[in-house]
Amino acid sequence: MHGPGFASALVRPTAPPVLCHNGFSLIATFCHQTPYLATHAVTLPAVLMQPFIVLLVLFSALLHATWNAFLHTSGDRVWQFGMMSFPYLVCSAIVLLFVPAPARESWPYIGASAALQLGYCVALAKAYKAGDFGQIYPIARGLSPLLVFAGAFVFAGEHLRPLALAGVTLVSAGIISLAFRKRRFATASVPAALVTGAFISAYTIVDGIGVRLAGSGFGYIAWAYILFNVPLAVVAFHRYGSPRRLFLDDPRRSLQGLGGGAIAMVAYTIVIIAFRYLPIAMVSALRELSSIFAILIGWLFMREKLTARRVLACVLVTAGAVLIRI
Repeated sequence: MHGPGFASALVRPTAPPVLCHNGFSLIATFCHQTPYLATHAVTLPAVLMQPFIVLLVLFSALLHATWNAFLHTSGDRVWQFGMMSFPYLVCSAIVLLFVPAPARESWPYIGASAALQLGYCVALAKAYKAGDFGQIYPIARGLSPLLVFAGAFVFAGEHLRPLALAGVTLVSAGIISLAFRKRRFATASVPAALVTGAFISAYTIVDGIGVRLAGSGFGYIAWAYILFNVPLAVVAFHRYGSPRRLFLDDPRRSLQGLGGGAIAMVAYTIVIIAFRYLPIAMVSALRELSSIFAILIGWLFMREKLTARRVLACVLVTAGAVLIRI
């Protein structure tokens, strides 16, 4: 755990990083020194900082697929979400002791983010109850950039770029392919996966805006985590009646639940921090590679069939999402 000096360096709003794009490349070039990840003793050169942030986002994508795999394999997803909430609550409460409060302008975004992430949890649990991990995860992840693109076109009047149009076509084809099982539409799981994707797109946009207004990036994260995890913890306690039943009936299972929460927290914290250094679109595009990790996890650890159609559909969704983002 780093001390207050590190936390202050992370959230200092006085010298934001400035980025410039190199055409349609996924790699942006840092134009000024990025101070947030530096301590007084060590300062990474800008040329090393940017690839480091990109690698962190890719690691976040792997972590995100991993905790989703824990949730999918759980026999009781209400319990799983309840256990996952405790690392969020404990770590967030500790962080709040050392970081400034978010700016007043960011609080509506914090509240909206908490509500949207709570809805996301409900939709995701319902989707995983009925569908394969390698089917549900790519649908939910792939729909998000599609909806963001559509919203930008309809409400913000953005132009239809050729690469983005190609991306829309690829994502749509991939989702349609994943939505069918043995030539039949998977009505039990796909609608919930699509709702999950809608929640993902919504909270991604909200957090991308809110963290910039907050001034304190960690303060923003901590309050959003607390607000959406308190209801999950309350439901878990209410369902199981006592802390002993919740934590001690099966210690090994409890450790897996708590570990899932820690992994999920680290994964999205990396994303929120990356929003302060890279454009939202770039961060979101890199995260789409989590769908590739998901089908590999499903094949290696859940014995799901790695069919050519599923692999191709996942590749289409991932490639399309990247084209939409860049």
